[in-house]
Amino acid sequence: MIASTPTTSTRIHEDLPDHLLSLLDPSTYPHPVNEISLIQTHISWVFLTGGYVYKIKKPVDFGFLDFTTLNKRKNACLDELRLNRRLAPDLYLDVLSIYICNDCYLIGKPDESADQIVDYALQMVQFDQQDLFSNRLMHGNFNPRWMDQLGKIIADFHLNADTNPHIKQYGSPEFLLRHMLENLDIAERNPPAGLSVSDLKILGAMSSEHMKQLEKRLSERQQSGYIRDCHGDLHLKNITLYNSQPTPFDCIEFSDEFRMIDTMNDVAFLVMDCDSIERSDLGYRFLSRYLERCGDYEGVDLLPIYLSYRAGVRGKVSSLLAQELMNNEASSSLEVESLHSQATHYFLMAKQYLSENQNPELIVVAGLSGSGKSHLALTALEHLKAIIIRSDATRKRIAKDHPELPMYGNEMHRRTYRAMFDAAATTLRAGIPVILDATFLHPASRESAAALAAELDVPLTFYWLDINNETLRERVQQRSRKGVDISDADLQVLEQQIGQHEQPSESYIIYIDSSRSWPPIKSSTAIG
Repeated sequence: MIASTPTTSTRIHEDLPDHLLSLLDPSTYPHPVNEISLIQTHISWVFLTGGYVYKIKKPVDFGFLDFTTLNKRKNACLDELRLNRRLAPDLYLDVLSIYICNDCYLIGKPDESADQIVDYALQMVQFDQQDLFSNRLMHGNFNPRWMDQLGKIIADFHLNADTNPHIKQYGSPEFLLRHMLENLDIAERNPPAGLSVSDLKILGAMSSEHMKQLEKRLSERQQSGYIRDCHGDLHLKNITLYNSQPTPFDCIEFSDEFRMIDTMNDVAFLVMDCDSIERSDLGYRFLSRYLERCGDYEGVDLLPIYLSYRAGVRGKVSSLLAQELMNNEASSSLEVESLHSQATHYFLMAKQYLSENQNPELIVVAGLSGSGKSHLALTALEHLKAIIIRSDATRKRIAKDHPELPMYGNEMHRRTYRAMFDAAATTLRAGIPVILDATFLHPASRESAAALAAELDVPLTFYWLDINNETLRERVQQRSRKGVDISDADLQVLEQQIGQHEQPSESYIIYIDSSRSWPPIKSSTAIG
């Protein structure tokens, strides 16, 4: 892929065609080159030159992709460029020709003296592999705020992604079930250590049963326009930090069927990937920010089936890689065992997603602006897979449809809380815990939260963050200066809150002095 730390490799590769051997020569390129490295995948040769990467399709036919002719390889490069520039325009640069000129191979834009075009290469920017999200997490230099940014990026991407009758056809439940069962069929041919064919067949039966129950919902999503031209392969190894911005790359370009999917299916891959490395807090932080941007809370009831499917995809890939190593005499048994362990891990995750008992609960984090509500809500994700719904983000989303209303006026206030409670009800009915992050200054809003929990028969935990007014003023001023907080509440808004609110007296409220450290939220069952 385009993410790599280059290592010098100038030896002759006897298995390479002549025009690719020439790419090991710096004089072939239209720019200075000091080092050249070659990486091979099943479908590509990738040449790293320091500043740029050149990706050439192998002339292979695997059924789901066919690069056997020059024209097909050209079109595949053009598709990869076009599709990936939607999210990574600064990384994907051009499609260049590999051509003959004066008996020499060159790469670039051929002129009239060129004798023949022999192949095509996708030109990309080479970035440091250490900036991949997967590597930054592995090495402990990951900023969780990048998940906030990524949630907005993917939400906007999905809202603007194409949808039409051709795209919508791939949202049929039959496609998803076939993909899920194909993952298991591949693994059944060579079951990973720790799993039997019987175990995989049980997972297949569970998948079929869940799909039968969800067939109507999946069809509704298909008809409602949620099947879009997505990324299709959105996981931690396909996201890098480039120019201080989370940048997804390497979308699926070779198969409409695997890319044109439900938007919730697209985001589920990243949530599952975070679960797999025991960083569910990051996955649900991303999901929370994604949902508050696009408002697709109706889709969360499909999250378990999509999470299971994505875990199965990873299990299948690990199984295939293990089989390839087993057929390679140079590979070690430890490598094969590691891949078998990964496959087992993913298939067990796939089963767990379909087996988890639903234990929704409603947690409210309330207090004046600057009291630390958002910080406390995020700490909860370290112990609880929950979706955070913030009043500030909800207000901004619905304000786009009501530009005539003052942002902090009474009518916008009512609409904001109504939208929050609607989203919370939908999410809780889907079996997912909810954390509401809002001021809840008015008794009516607190009563509505308690009524919602009672109506849905879920536990309610209500925190009120207490803090002295001077500290509140300092915090609000500080975040206004930094300009990175989603809240638009300035000192004027805070002073109004201070002047109007009364200390809540409801018996169910837990008071916290947020000028000091506080214990993390775990769940209602863990709160004494």
